[in-house]
Amino acid sequence: MRHSLAKTLFLCALPFAVACTTAPAAPVKSPEGGAPTDTAKAGDGARQVRVSAGDDPGIVMPIPTRYAWSIGPGESWTISIYRFVRSEGSKNLLKGPADAPEFSIPGAFTRPALPARSLAKGAPVLVPDLDPDDRTTLCGRVTSTSPDVVKVAILGVQNEPEEYTFDLDQVLPLDGKLGFGAPVAFKRTPDEKLYAPGVLVRIDERHAWLQSALRVAASDVKAIDVGRTYKVGDKVLVVPDDGSGRFTPVTITAVIGDGLAYAFQNKDGTRTVVDYCSVTSAL
Repeated sequence: MRHSLAKTLFLCALPFAVACTTAPAAPVKSPEGGAPTDTAKAGDGARQVRVSAGDDPGIVMPIPTRYAWSIGPGESWTISIYRFVRSEGSKNLLKGPADAPEFSIPGAFTRPALPARSLAKGAPVLVPDLDPDDRTTLCGRVTSTSPDVVKVAILGVQNEPEEYTFDLDQVLPLDGKLGFGAPVAFKRTPDEKLYAPGVLVRIDERHAWLQSALRVAASDVKAIDVGRTYKVGDKVLVVPDDGSGRFTPVTITAVIGDGLAYAFQNKDGTRTVVDYCSVTSAL
């Protein structure tokens, strides 16, 4: 299946062409939410903070491409890919599907959607969710490439690999480092002993901004080693289906799709399958 920016996500499809070309421009909107709220009484840079549109590091991020990776409007701060409109100081103006209003995001939380080239088979990548109404991303592994498109396997609803074709600028390579879109483990407060899973939006010397509109201390964030693959019997850390939301040691019982996903047995005997972005060897 071909998943194309130009055909499925953002440009006007034929039934909506009139509305897209004649409707007045919608007002610019910023992410929703109130002022940043501290959730722990600790020194600055060592606490979890619920961030909002006002939490702007003031970094100018040039977007020389037609599309940009960015957090979306709203409090969830989920990463997806949007059409770039223009820059306004340290903010970038973006637009989603044809009927969605434009919105303004701090440039620090955006990245240009550059064509992904020289990707090897099995390379870890992020791709846009296949549902254009679900503005988030999926972890996948490259199955093959050509000069114009990349084929990527993602974990399907039946916990089996499903292959889709993406344009080059719809694929965000992952390198296992602390960069935009990286799967990470983080501590919500410095005194916590266990790590929770997250997706990094930005990190500097003091702070890390994560999906779900969280800001934590940079020292409390660790990258998931997405470049590593595992075998049956390996002991790893994952987040089980026990409601804890924290990484726990388990033993891999099955490998799915050449390292696309892994299965393990819960304490109650049930089986859980998670993609590789949720698996790490150590923290």
